[in-house]
Amino acid sequence: MAGLRKILLVEDNVELRTIYEQFLTHRGFDIASAIDGEDALAKAKALHPDLIFLDIMMPNLDGIRVLKLLRHDDTYGCTKTKIVLLTNLGDASQVDDEIKKDMDGYVIKAEINLSDLVEIIKSFE
Repeated sequence: MAGLRKILLVEDNVELRTIYEQFLTHRGFDIASAIDGEDALAKAKALHPDLIFLDIMMPNLDGIRVLKLLRHDDTYGCTKTKIVLLTNLGDASQVDDEIKKDMDGYVIKAEINLSDLVEIIKSFE
């Protein structure tokens, strides 16, 4: 599969992470997963993914802080990586304008259909 193959999935909910991981793996994507913000930063630095699905609400280090670090700290090698936030916030207008500048997309987890994940990935190719 051409385009964005390496994907880092950052989700602290084990069940949801497993579902997303299995679905995307079966569609030919190379998936790595992280359980929290600290794990996400370490894996992003090591793997240099093409795209990151990043949960906002996580223990230890939240997704907003991770987003800022990935975008503005060359240490991680992800300043140009596509980053799509995963959240349960019901409205994108609730996301601060500063955050919007750093993200490439926004997904409300309660409203996403699994096939939508593939469409999001393809939209960046």
